[in-house]
Amino acid sequence: MNESLLRFALKTDGVVSGLVAVLSLLGARSLDGMLGLPAWLHWGQGAFLAVYAAALWYAATRQTVIRWVAVSAVVLNAVWAVGCVALLTAGWFETTTLGICYVGFIGVAVVVFGSLQVAGLRRAG
Repeated sequence: MNESLLRFALKTDGVVSGLVAVLSLLGARSLDGMLGLPAWLHWGQGAFLAVYAAALWYAATRQTVIRWVAVSAVVLNAVWAVGCVALLTAGWFETTTLGICYVGFIGVAVVVFGSLQVAGLRRAG
């Protein structure tokens, strides 16, 4: 099986998610004002992404990629993208222009990661 693309997609998603987790957890109060999204949302995002990033890294570094984790990542990335659209369109928060760009960028990023993971799963068989 050729798992190189899947490993790459999972590891990259894991690293980026881990970085966003650190940013969210350590900078929640600053991000609140800059993005117009409440600190509790950043803390929740950070906590989730810390666990998510660790799971992706673990799954990608096993001798054989843990397939159910990869499939779960695809599903979670799709849900996260829908969540980004909902967050921007529902009017729940008074999101700043920078906040709109931030959420939009994250939405696009999770679609890219999910797409790479689907391609990697297909290639791996």
